[in-house]
Amino acid sequence: MRKLYIKHDNLRKSFEELDIDNDYENLTVEVFERFLNELKHSCLILAADKTSDDIKFRVFEHESKEYGLLFTDMNEFRKSFSDDECESYTYDFELYQKIVEMDLLDGFLINPESEAFLLKKEIFNQIKDLPEHSYDKDNSYTTEELKRLNDNIDNRELEEFLKDPANIGRYEELFNMMSESIMLTLMLSDTDLSELMDDGAINMMETGPIAFLYLDEVGGQYATLYTSHEKMSAISTDLYRYSQIVNVSLMTNFVLNDDMDGIIINPGLDNVILTRAILMEYYGLLEKVCNDSRLNSAIFHIFELK
Repeated sequence: MRKLYIKHDNLRKSFEELDIDNDYENLTVEVFERFLNELKHSCLILAADKTSDDIKFRVFEHESKEYGLLFTDMNEFRKSFSDDECESYTYDFELYQKIVEMDLLDGFLINPESEAFLLKKEIFNQIKDLPEHSYDKDNSYTTEELKRLNDNIDNRELEEFLKDPANIGRYEELFNMMSESIMLTLMLSDTDLSELMDDGAINMMETGPIAFLYLDEVGGQYATLYTSHEKMSAISTDLYRYSQIVNVSLMTNFVLNDDMDGIIINPGLDNVILTRAILMEYYGLLEKVCNDSRLNSAIFHIFELK
């Protein structure tokens, strides 16, 4: 299950683009594909009642079929139910697809008091290549191996590519180069964590979550990636800084699932912006070339900045 704060503004915009009220008068292939992409990266809220050994879906009956009730956010949920009237559960879209595939429901009704979008089985059949949400430690780098990677970052070839204006928009080449690089992100903490460091590394599976991801919120909400520790120096903050190695594919999933606006590489310097639309368009390539399973546990480790 995922967090309840996501509002799914981008998914709701895609409802508007579909032009439901006018019988999809302005529907194009591009609009429909954008809707499907937003849908498969969503984490919608399910209305259900949990018994001792099962979950009973709240349903909407239409033309002799049963549709479960989904909501984009808790405000929409509370338009239909009070907190003590019905329970809310938030899952990745993959579960809802499985529910329909198993014929437990005929589909879902999204935001019954607002858009009232009926998500029929036919739409589920068109959604392929669901995002991977794997944080398994099998075959992952150890803390010591990640530390060595962190201490020996060398992305000079990628940095030269980013500096060349002629490479703007050459996303396939960029993502292939990123797949051969070790990308970093900036983690922040309100307190000095040096006492928890073991040879310059902290394993948060042992300490719990003690640092948070720096987000660039100028003109939207963007996750940030860096090609070196030095590139992080452009970020102005009074908080304590730490570096973290990133599985780029998993970060892309995080950005899309959390309804963020995209990713910025080396903010304040190169400022290469990968918008949400770009990440959606190249998602298949990103997951194919930038999903290094050995980095699946990197999300639990932070290191001293060099």
